[in-house]
Amino acid sequence: MSAVAEVFVFGSEITVSQAGLPCVETFNGFRGTYETLPAGFSVSLDSTNLLAATNNDFHGVHAGGVTAGGCYAWNLGNGDYALGYQPTESEYTPGFFLAVVSNATKAAVHELDISYDIVCLNNADRSSSLDFEISYDCKLFSRHAVMAFVSVQAHDDAGSWVRVSRSCHIVFPNPVAAGGCIWLRWYGDDAGGTSSRDEFGIDNLKIILHRKAGMVISIR
Repeated sequence: MSAVAEVFVFGSEITVSQAGLPCVETFNGFRGTYETLPAGFSVSLDSTNLLAATNNDFHGVHAGGVTAGGCYAWNLGNGDYALGYQPTESEYTPGFFLAVVSNATKAAVHELDISYDIVCLNNADRSSSLDFEISYDCKLFSRHAVMAFVSVQAHDDAGSWVRVSRSCHIVFPNPVAAGGCIWLRWYGDDAGGTSSRDEFGIDNLKIILHRKAGMVISIR
């Protein structure tokens, strides 16, 4: 587990109102600005502080191959956008996306199914990691190794986006009461090599809360 100073999410939460049904975020409304961040999402470039509306590290929409570090809406084509970032020496090394999920099911929940796509443009000779973590108090985060992704150190001559899927089932150590929250974090950092860094994003997030322990529901 890793500790972090308590942070406060600007804006609303991802509200899950019915157990057993998926809550989906495609990020297709995100346009690389603070104002278009999906409900419940925040961004940290330095792994501690959250970006505010006045920050100039939101860089709008781009198809990839950028040089300036910061947060982007990656335009993947055919109306598909991802919540993305370009890491640099001072940004996203480490840094994270943070989402707060509210249990609005009117009963305690015990489990979570989560899936999402990672998109990566391996256009540089440095390896970077993107890990998934969960917290029940927004202070202590638990990392799930099965969700880890590390980009290849050698750059890809094709220069095209690669998409990989991640999913897992999590049993909470204690039930999350009605009205309670959990915090989800996508944590990026350097993993090896030198020179410039690859570009990353997350897409097609799906969350399902379950009221009681038992059967695992597969996400497709």
